Amino acid sequence: MQEVFVNMGQVIVLKQEGILTTVGLGSCIGLALYDPSAKVGGMGHIFLAKSRSEDDAKAFPGKYADSGVPTLVQMMVLAGARRERLVAKMAGGAHLFPKLRNNGPSVGDQNIEAVSVKLKELRIPLHGRDVAGQHGRKMRFDVISGIVIVTAIGKQPLEI
Repeated sequence: MQEVFVNMGQVIVLKQEGILTTVGLGSCIGLALYDPSAKVGGMGHIFLAKSRSEDDAKAFPGKYADSGVPTLVQMMVLAGARRERLVAKMAGGAHLFPKLRNNGPSVGDQNIEAVSVKLKELRIPLHGRDVAGQHGRKMRFDVISGIVIVTAIGKQPLEI
């Protein structure tokens, strides 16, 4: 079975086979979208909550929650998914360096909130999540079954 790595800022869609994997989820969000009827799955490795400009969002849409989530939805529809059947799972959004706390929410917290808000705006239900904390994660998404497994050093693998 084909395994495709989703790097930081990328959004990738597979249809009816394969595994989408992203590693190094610290404050970043790994977002998996799935249409279980069409067996279309997509994954984004979202780096920041909000793009700095429209040009930046166009050049690197998968890098930001505000542009990456809609881009992933659009790619999935083009691959045969139906918007009304999409479900989401996400992992990441950690605060890896708690001693560097500033007065506001951490980058991880901002990313969790931005992805959650965008999913609500697009009416995509969130069916699983493993977010926050102080540890990095790896996320694997089997497009045939829709199963998402999150692993972290020193922790048991978790199906979300």
